[in-house]
Amino acid sequence: MRARFIGALATGAALIVSAAVTGTASAEPATWTVSPGGAFHGTAGETLLEVQESGIQLSCASSSVDGTAASGSGLANPLATIPESPGIQFIDCSGPFGLTFEVAQVGDWVLNGVSYDGSDVTTGTIDNINADIIGPGCNATASGSVNATYTNSTSDLEVLPDFTLEISFVDPDNNCLGLINEGEHANFAGVYDIAPGLTVTSP
Repeated sequence: MRARFIGALATGAALIVSAAVTGTASAEPATWTVSPGGAFHGTAGETLLEVQESGIQLSCASSSVDGTAASGSGLANPLATIPESPGIQFIDCSGPFGLTFEVAQVGDWVLNGVSYDGSDVTTGTIDNINADIIGPGCNATASGSVNATYTNSTSDLEVLPDFTLEISFVDPDNNCLGLINEGEHANFAGVYDIAPGLTVTSP
């Protein structure tokens, strides 16, 4: 039985994003400018997933991401999409006791912007995250969003290690040695070098 485990992929992961913030008099930007936009590819070195409650870590030697960014000005969220295929790939992943795992993206993930520092860095989120993690005696499901930043000058998309993901399912017959439990929180950390480099600004 396949489970979803998130992480991130992002990871994640991929480009940055945009925000239309509702509510009263917000100081956050409502529109974004992205160039050149279009297809992009990102590569990362070691990516790490950690469960907050137990401190258990799943490490992948490298990761890659393929997505499509919006292009133009006056843009609203989402500003980038990471399709399920080819999407985010996690390579050579291992966990406790040297066990190896496979992690696979499920569904399309999107990147949304929240704020821009006015000179170089956009802060945002990668949303709609779902992934499968499969290993010896382990099927678990997680989902949610991760916080991220995109830096124009370096073309780096950094997934921040905040515990914003939730383990929503653990197969009782393949319970990951009891190391991962439903309702626990996880983070995903990784830095993706995006090519071609994108410039994201607001307004």
